[in-house]
Amino acid sequence: MTDTLYDAIIVGGGPAGLNAALYLGRSCRKVALIDSGDPRNLAAGVMHNMITNDGVTVEEFRRRSRADLEPYDVTCFEDVVDTTTPAADRITVTTSDSGTLHGRTLLWAAGVRSRLPEIPGLPELWGKQVFECPYCHAWEVRGKSFGVFGGEVPSECLAATLTTWSPSVTYLTGARQLPDDEAGRLRAAGIPSVTDKVLGVRADPEGVAVSLADGSSRTFGALFLHMDTEPRIGPLRDWLGAQDLESVQIDERGRTRHPRLYVAGDLGKNMQQATMAAASGGLAGMAINSDLVREDRPGSLYDLPAVPE
Repeated sequence: MTDTLYDAIIVGGGPAGLNAALYLGRSCRKVALIDSGDPRNLAAGVMHNMITNDGVTVEEFRRRSRADLEPYDVTCFEDVVDTTTPAADRITVTTSDSGTLHGRTLLWAAGVRSRLPEIPGLPELWGKQVFECPYCHAWEVRGKSFGVFGGEVPSECLAATLTTWSPSVTYLTGARQLPDDEAGRLRAAGIPSVTDKVLGVRADPEGVAVSLADGSSRTFGALFLHMDTEPRIGPLRDWLGAQDLESVQIDERGRTRHPRLYVAGDLGKNMQQATMAAASGGLAGMAINSDLVREDRPGSLYDLPAVPE
């Protein structure tokens, strides 16, 4: 346990948390950054659309970002948060190995977990021949044929978007009956559908082979799909009063209904992209700094709007 009172405790060491730590460190704030070391995009191996870092590995991006923090009063903890407890003037965070930390504010940037459909072979190909984000991965497989699995999470808009990178896109319904609006968008995009249940996927010299319930197999250069996600907010649930942080976020800078709790990254109200996450971390860092100025020097900054009911 430490008696240090941090200006901000940041949970999550991805682009959102790292950029927030940079903003706050450069604002002369004392920061604790807690990183569990299991980023959502680790399976993808590399990052894209991050200017000056396009194509770098996830590990190298994190190493460079940590190096950027070294001049500032930012302490990094490789650890997992067990509990969080709010009080009038601080939030207390307990960790598995680093003890108890106290912060005037808490920025939750732990992200989400992706839930792959239970299709045999899918976990082994995830991040290699199977992807979710076209902006992150379609360039590398451009011009090849794409399959889009929409058997669990409707993905017709993903399929239509992928026509930018491929002239051959096929929608796999997984034997799900498509509602009229979903089927209509596929027709408008000129995308054919395969209606059989998907039994499994496997690597193929051409990319990925999809086994279907009728005994046939379809081969694509790559397979794309949207996934359900699970917010990583377990240590907040006892007092959050909501199923996710997006529900309690009240402005674009990551403020929430809880005065000392902020959100950034994939858990907030922004596109789930590394660059967007980093931007949201910067916005949250500025919000935290200005709110601490409001607390330390009452009346020195304009009043924030009342929290909506």
